[in-house]
Amino acid sequence: MLTALTIKNITEEKRYKKLLNKIKGNKIQTEIIEVESVSMKFVTYLNRTGQINWRRLDSVIGNQRNHLLCNKDVLLPKTLGFKRFDNREYKIRLASNFFIHILSQLNKKDLQVALYDPKGRSTEVLPYIVKYVANPVVVSDNLTAFNCEINNIYQEYGATIQLTNNRSNLSECKFVLALDEISESLPLAGDVVVISISKPTVSVSGVVYYDFTFMMPREFLDFKTSEFSEEYLCGALYTKANKYELGSVVPLTCSNESATQTCKSICKYLKKHHNSDNKNNRAEK
Repeated sequence: MLTALTIKNITEEKRYKKLLNKIKGNKIQTEIIEVESVSMKFVTYLNRTGQINWRRLDSVIGNQRNHLLCNKDVLLPKTLGFKRFDNREYKIRLASNFFIHILSQLNKKDLQVALYDPKGRSTEVLPYIVKYVANPVVVSDNLTAFNCEINNIYQEYGATIQLTNNRSNLSECKFVLALDEISESLPLAGDVVVISISKPTVSVSGVVYYDFTFMMPREFLDFKTSEFSEEYLCGALYTKANKYELGSVVPLTCSNESATQTCKSICKYLKKHHNSDNKNNRAEK
């Protein structure tokens, strides 16, 4: 069973209503919804007093406390073992699927592409990239993690990979997949497009997209709520409820704080700059 927590703070300005709220006290409401053999408990805490009784909540949430679905604004008491569900694994799938789908539509084998994976935790995406582009760059601090994939790729495709920990190799790339948070200054080109799993914590060149939208599969719509995004709910179903079919979802759009793009619009942009670069290279020769 999965558990989702919503905190509803009920505040009143009038003194007598504040007093009435304190008399009534806080209340916990629960509802269990079952879909496709998955049960999800929705816990709503009506906070009338301004103080949350986490021990009382703990008795309702139980062993789900260490991967609890909840809003980022909720401050969970770590001393009691509460931890918000981390959607990183599913974000990696969505970002990878979107990136690879774009490559499949572009059909530009000579496009300069890079995988930025400092910890080397997502090596399995590399064969899918090689399927559509030649000689991609892989930037990582964990080079040995890629050895197995690179050997298999060479045996199957005869393709070579530029495997390096040198960030300067990113400077010539036009399309980058970042499967870790960008928290360091990277030598990116001004016209580069980066598909990432999160918003960079530092200023970077080019444009980075990190939020994804998609149609939640119809069979899971009963879990949908205004409190949680479809991405977050599907991530929990994929990661914690073994609904692995959700791992094949290809996002409809990617966005950042100022713009939203589709696969088609990014393809159009990359084709334009790729063709422009090729013309400039021929002119220089």
